Amino acid sequence: VEVLMNMGCAVVHEDTRTTVVGADELIGVEVDMGGMSDLVPTLAAVAIFASTPTRITGVGFIRHKESDRIGDLVEGLVSLGCDVTEEQDGLLIRPVAVENLVGTMLKTHDDHRLAMAWSLVALRVSGIVLDEPNVISKSWPEWWEVRSSLLATPGH
Repeated sequence: VEVLMNMGCAVVHEDTRTTVVGADELIGVEVDMGGMSDLVPTLAAVAIFASTPTRITGVGFIRHKESDRIGDLVEGLVSLGCDVTEEQDGLLIRPVAVENLVGTMLKTHDDHRLAMAWSLVALRVSGIVLDEPNVISKSWPEWWEVRSSLLATPGH
């Protein structure tokens, strides 16, 4: 949540939930994600919409999770038209106009976190199809309902 706040998002903490509201303009960040590596795909999905570069570091070890999360993220981002560089311990994402991003078939590599990240990108980029959308159910069976609720919530 702190990383999203640094990008310009507003965060509202309530008793039973935390709501993040996107900014008119997201600002890229440089962040060591070593202590929160499971969130790298989600941050990458958000970072492609930032107006300045985002560098994610400290996560070389995520190449050996359910998938090669760095390599597979870069592969998917490049196929969307993103300007991204794979680095030894992370990745660098540079701004690209949203209208230059293209919907395409994205591989989940049987990785639920990649699938969730791609499904978030699909909220802003039309034409994205996931090769294995049901892989998400192994960690969050209700994900698709939650994601649908985002579409019905103005300003989120």
